Amino acid sequence: MPHIHLETTADLQENGDLPQILERLINALATVESISTSSIKAYHTLRTNWVVGEGHPEGFAHCTLGVLSGRSPELRSKLADTVFEELKRCFDFSDQEGGVAVTLEVRDMDAHTYLR
Repeated sequence: MPHIHLETTADLQENGDLPQILERLINALATVESISTSSIKAYHTLRTNWVVGEGHPEGFAHCTLGVLSGRSPELRSKLADTVFEELKRCFDFSDQEGGVAVTLEVRDMDAHTYLR
C-alpha cells in the first residue's frame, strides 16, 4: 500500500516520460525489504501554475511517499534514500540544465484509519 505521488511542473522535458518514470520509482521502491511491487500505487499531478522564490530553479519534481505508520526510522530512511536516488536519476537532464529542484518527503499513513 505504499503510495508514490509525483508532482512536476509543466516545464520539465521529462514529463514526456512519466509512465516510465512512475514504473522506475515503483521498481526502486520494491527493492526495499517488506515492500511488494503489487502493493505500490504510483500517480502523477502536473502543476501548470506555480511560482518559486528568487534564486530557486524554475521547475520542480516533488515526490511524496506515503507508507503505513509503524515502520522503523531506519526503514523509513532506506525507503526515502532508495526512491530519492532513482527520482534524481529520472530528472537528471533538467537537473544538469539547472531547471529543476528534486525533493522527496515520506509521510505516514495511519495504519488504523487507512482502509482498503
